[in-house]
Amino acid sequence: MEISFASDSEYSGHGREFAQEGGLELVSRTDLRWYYFLGRLSISKSGIDVGPPWGWVPLFDAMYSVQQTMLFLQGKGAFGDIDFTENDELIKFEVTQGILHVVPTYSELEIRCSVDEFLEAGTGFIKEQLRRVATEFPTLAHNKHALALGQDFGLDNLRR
Repeated sequence: MEISFASDSEYSGHGREFAQEGGLELVSRTDLRWYYFLGRLSISKSGIDVGPPWGWVPLFDAMYSVQQTMLFLQGKGAFGDIDFTENDELIKFEVTQGILHVVPTYSELEIRCSVDEFLEAGTGFIKEQLRRVATEFPTLAHNKHALALGQDFGLDNLRR
């Protein structure tokens, strides 16, 4: 199982991070989640990719959604779907007889894996992407919302 994010889609240059005057340290959680760092989300295993076919997914929305799905799978009462506000599509996460089924509404494809595989992939995804964007945009490393997300995954410094 691998979760990744391509920041080279046709929409990547349209996020607010490129129009932002000043740094990103004061950007709100809501704005980070909806308007910054657009790209293509991939959720794949063994050559099957169930990520959305469009390239304008905001990175922080993807990270927060993966985090919520991880909490759901750990029985902590969060949402068990990743939804996309720009349309009615979603990715459903259902556990049946110990197997996690990852099923998008926009495709006939499905991935099956263990919950632990998804949790490991989600943790790696969030850590990797936070480090990447904090390195590319150093003022983001001082944003309280980015820092809080990083701390949830054991990152006290987003640039290491």
